[in-house]
Amino acid sequence: MSDGGGADPTASALTFAKSYQEAVNSLDWLQVCQMRTERYRRGTVKECVANNEEPVAPAPSESETSDPPPLVRADGSVVRPKEKPTASGPDRAQLGPIKASGAKAVPAFGDHPAGMGVLVEWTYTWPNESGISKDVLRLVLHGDKWLVDQAEEVADSDEAHGDPVGDALMRS
Repeated sequence: MSDGGGADPTASALTFAKSYQEAVNSLDWLQVCQMRTERYRRGTVKECVANNEEPVAPAPSESETSDPPPLVRADGSVVRPKEKPTASGPDRAQLGPIKASGAKAVPAFGDHPAGMGVLVEWTYTWPNESGISKDVLRLVLHGDKWLVDQAEEVADSDEAHGDPVGDALMRS
């Protein structure tokens, strides 16, 4: 985790935000949960990890994986089974490198303390679609370490107003 109390808190906030988003995009829930405030985790690190990890799918039974016997018509001919659909693409999009920018001080809002807002963005690519994802993170100092207290997706209206960092963090 990045030191928030250094000579340049803006630089350390940008570095920390980038590291946090890399952990999110890598689905490294232990790292992500360690980088969040207790309020944002909604409990302990262990509970946060358990709430975010994908459950392990049970292995199919032999009867689910074996093909049923072929159907035979009254005249003795065999009915060919229909082909089963196959997965046509990846389970996740390919994600590009993360860029952190727009760091600025943000006031307290609702349950969120004052801190530093940072815009993080990255590209995503699916077989038939690509684009840019943008989130804003509220970072707060906990001792001398940055922690994430809020993450919001940037809406078109946030960018239209010219202050995506401030607007996104004041929506909820």
